[in-house]
Amino acid sequence: MKTALMEVMREFYDEGVPTGIVHRDIEYVEKPRAATVVKGMRRTGKTFVTYERMQALIEQGIPIGRIIHVNFEDERLAQLTVEHLRLIGEIHAEIFPEHAHDVCWYFLDEIQSVDGWESYVRRLVDSKLARVCLTGSSSKLLSEEIATQMRGRSLPIEVFPLSFREFIRFNSLMAKIPRHDSISSKEKGLLRHAMGMYFEHGGFPDVQDLSNRMRTSVLQGYIDAVLYRDILERHPVTSITALKYTMDYLLHNYARKASTRAIAGVLKNLSVSANREDISTYIGYLKNAYLIYPVPIHSGSLAVKRVNPEKYYAIDTGLIRAMNVKTDSEQGWLLENLVFLILRRKFDKLEYYLTQDGREIDFYATDMTKRTSRLIQVSWDMSSEDTRKRELAAMRTAMEETCLTDCIIVTWDEEEITDDGIRIAPVWKWALEEDVFAK
Repeated sequence: MKTALMEVMREFYDEGVPTGIVHRDIEYVEKPRAATVVKGMRRTGKTFVTYERMQALIEQGIPIGRIIHVNFEDERLAQLTVEHLRLIGEIHAEIFPEHAHDVCWYFLDEIQSVDGWESYVRRLVDSKLARVCLTGSSSKLLSEEIATQMRGRSLPIEVFPLSFREFIRFNSLMAKIPRHDSISSKEKGLLRHAMGMYFEHGGFPDVQDLSNRMRTSVLQGYIDAVLYRDILERHPVTSITALKYTMDYLLHNYARKASTRAIAGVLKNLSVSANREDISTYIGYLKNAYLIYPVPIHSGSLAVKRVNPEKYYAIDTGLIRAMNVKTDSEQGWLLENLVFLILRRKFDKLEYYLTQDGREIDFYATDMTKRTSRLIQVSWDMSSEDTRKRELAAMRTAMEETCLTDCIIVTWDEEEITDDGIRIAPVWKWALEEDVFAK
């Protein structure tokens, strides 16, 4: 195993840190005696976030010999155990004896592939000579267990597919991204075009330059990787068929309410045996793999939360397109999923709101740090007078009940501020405005 580990480590030094990395709008946080944890669904670009950090270190004068990088999903390390992890420091000292007693940066990619890795990482974090960064595609392994094992000494960074701003930059669609409050007519056209592409293609970096057919195939492969590598290889599953149908149900009914009772009923009609407890477990696995995100109802009552089903959103609109037949009837749901992803990057807590007379507001978003909340409704097209009246009435009722005045209705391409202060904004403009790193 030492030979295989030596090969993997030497390849990194021989090839060096990749160049031409497109900047991601992610705040990288690092401190002694704490592990930076870069987590998110596989293929979202976690490794390239660490490469960008490595580049920054080298630009600061840190020699590459003080940077240690190991990808534990390399097939040559498939039999590696926690006992072998101590070889990393030994091999590094053998390759770079001059840095054996210097502070070194450890970038450990998909380390959750090694059973018992927590004790090794805890020892590294306790060392004065180590700065530690972990990446992984399981929120359970890289949040709950780290919280237990590291006793609060972890700094989480969540990586999503490309944001709209990053998408424009990654695909070189505009020479300069304008400020959201000073967009020229020409820039409006470019932004509408970019949003149309983003809406269809999604934000996974590696599929951006592929044909539609190949993009669909690759994205479907991502789903299979989540299913087999992030779930079936790591968890006991009573029925693979029931797991697959549960996943398909949620990906085909995205941005809508779903319950274990409803899913169990569908599976029963398909002659697939699964109880509600198993379905709940499968949903948890899909959530921990960052494939789906649940959004509960806004309420201070546990009883209300218990009887009202959660809404589920998928990690990427392009992935949704790859799994569903494209129809105009899906546009509104897809826009809502896109709005969710934009909000998820910025807000700590997302819920949906149900007025006392049964009208639904798509998002009740709360910033737990600032202790502020907003109401966000999504409507594809408000040109119909009936639609306009319905959406505005729901928002006004929710504003009155919640005493919130910060509210917006996100549409595909309409813009207005009503007499009573409700803002209607096109998604291609609002997305830039909501970017956490917008300048």
